[in-house]
Amino acid sequence: MFKRDREFRVYVPAGTFTQRPGVGGQLSVLFGSAVARRIAAGVVFGWVALTVAAVLASGPLDDVRITSGTSMLARDAESARVLDLLAEQSGRVVPALVVYERSGPLQPGDLKAARRDLRQFTTVPDVVGTASAPVPSADGQALQVTVLLSGKPGVLISPLVERLRQIAAEGSPPGLVSHVGGAGGAAADYVDSFRRVDGTLLALSVGVVFLVLVAVYRSPVLWVIPMLAVVVAYLCSAAAVYALARSGLMTLRAATPEVFTVLVFGVATDYALLLVARYRERLRTTADAAQALKDSLPGGLRTVVASALTVAGGVGCLVVADTNALRSIGAAAAVGILITMAVMVTLLPALMLLGGRWAFWPSTPLPGETARDGLWRGVAGFVGRRPRASWAGSALLLVLSCVGLTTLDASGIPPSALFTMRTDSVAGYDALRRHYPASAPVVVLARQDVGAAVARAVRRAEGVVSVRPGPPAPWRTYDVVLAAEPNTPDAQRLVEGLRHDVRAVAGGAVLLGGFTSELLDVRDAALDDAILVVPLILLVVGLILVVLLRSLVAPLLLMGTVVLSFAATLGLCSAVFTQFLGYPVIDASFALYAFVFLVAFGIDYNIFLMARVREEAMRLDTREATLHALRATGGVITAAGVVLAAAFFVLTVLPLVPVVQLGLLVAVGVVIDTVVVRSFLVPALAHHLGRFIWWPARAAP
Repeated sequence: MFKRDREFRVYVPAGTFTQRPGVGGQLSVLFGSAVARRIAAGVVFGWVALTVAAVLASGPLDDVRITSGTSMLARDAESARVLDLLAEQSGRVVPALVVYERSGPLQPGDLKAARRDLRQFTTVPDVVGTASAPVPSADGQALQVTVLLSGKPGVLISPLVERLRQIAAEGSPPGLVSHVGGAGGAAADYVDSFRRVDGTLLALSVGVVFLVLVAVYRSPVLWVIPMLAVVVAYLCSAAAVYALARSGLMTLRAATPEVFTVLVFGVATDYALLLVARYRERLRTTADAAQALKDSLPGGLRTVVASALTVAGGVGCLVVADTNALRSIGAAAAVGILITMAVMVTLLPALMLLGGRWAFWPSTPLPGETARDGLWRGVAGFVGRRPRASWAGSALLLVLSCVGLTTLDASGIPPSALFTMRTDSVAGYDALRRHYPASAPVVVLARQDVGAAVARAVRRAEGVVSVRPGPPAPWRTYDVVLAAEPNTPDAQRLVEGLRHDVRAVAGGAVLLGGFTSELLDVRDAALDDAILVVPLILLVVGLILVVLLRSLVAPLLLMGTVVLSFAATLGLCSAVFTQFLGYPVIDASFALYAFVFLVAFGIDYNIFLMARVREEAMRLDTREATLHALRATGGVITAAGVVLAAAFFVLTVLPLVPVVQLGLLVAVGVVIDTVVVRSFLVPALAHHLGRFIWWPARAAP
């Protein structure tokens, strides 16, 4: 009995191994040998032992997350330099603003209670300073107390702020309400928002993977194999990131641990779905399960490796960004994807070999059995009959979605809108805004020898309401209150004018910081990062596609489709955010995050499809190969998209608006990409172009 080996187009006796080049061929030798099961068992044991050791030697990623004042800023931002200089001069401190508010005029006992609290604040460990007395508001309805918390490494802000809130709430006169806001209160609420849901996020990620695997395989046994590989991939990659962060080689900031979790679970499951689908496909043509696995590995492993390198290369481009949070997510995601790839191309094949055909029970694939792909046969038939209508219609749908880009506002999210729920720091911010001229003054830092000239320039600047000088020091500080609400276009305009005025008299001997200055610097850094990172990502991903597909037309076509898909997703989600969800603005770096993830994942699914088209085009005409690949991969790509979309949708459980927006956008973008782009646009364009898609080659290599 003979079978056809598709790669070399020669007939060989069934069960005879034909040497294939590359990593996939070498691994197929390993798993097809006489001692395959013992080797597979050794691989499984080795990964399990490594995982146990990694878990014991590491800890939660939240333990190595940095939430300092500069964690969200750009490394060379002027406002970040202000924070660093203040820390060097007087030790790093985090100001917390305690505000007492009454609906009417303050009562005689209110000031007495605030003074009592002030004395108690000084007894709290790691409180390094306080105001000398409560500051009443001009309307006589509020009191404000400044408490300076230690910002030294190892000091946890959340317990400190919680203690301040307890003190302020205990013994308050009836009707007097207190809140702890400012940088300290916001930082505590920010950290607590992650800690409250990290366990829920992990549980939901596991649950999503479980439900999708059970739904796809319809087997009480098979889901265990990919699930075990996915969990090992997550635990090992998380341990590696923890070790790198603990040693100082990597820095985790902002929502990096949460994004990392859903990313690894989603990507690992995608790779598992692809490899298992290839194996099941070969089981329908080969009686020997080991031979089926051997035959399925070369193409599957090449696709997984190419996909992982593309996604890791795309998100890894973020490490060149200036914004600290972008670099953090880029580095952690790249490490996680590469380790996930290593697990899925070694552990998962070993588990599949040990499981054999019986693992698919009760839907056990048998030789000669026809795949149940009626839906995708219909889709492929429509694309084959009407390719122009398919790509024109899907492209028009995406272009129409781009109209929503007119609603996009990336000016930055104010503190009062940062959380999806009402936090104490937000309530404090609103109270300060109601009763005081500015809840976040601009900080002017001037060298001592130019301090007088800078002070005069500040007082003459447009929009300055008051100037309060700090104590004499090598760098003199001035707290400047502007006649505009922080983080508004007017405030940013006044800050830019103030920077111009003080630099005119002091040059580089003066720096501006404070909340509005920080947001202004974040916006400018995001624009600079986009100018640098976007072309770099397109270049890196494009080069990988050229090497993989050995073509120039196909990579350009695929890159164009994912960019159009990104623009359509951003436009659609921007309209949904503003018109339905009440999120009128987005973070300045949001569009760049979205671009990186959607382009990387879009190319990922393009690789799933086009690598199969290229493989089939070695024996079929390109148009026929495209339709065959669409029938073969449509189900697995859609399932992979559902997993990844659901994984990122899990991020919406976090009570932070920027993270909710990111989770929704990536989830919607992946669905659009798999349903519209990968099912109709790309295969229809490939079918329409035919062999020209492989130009400059005459046909598929």
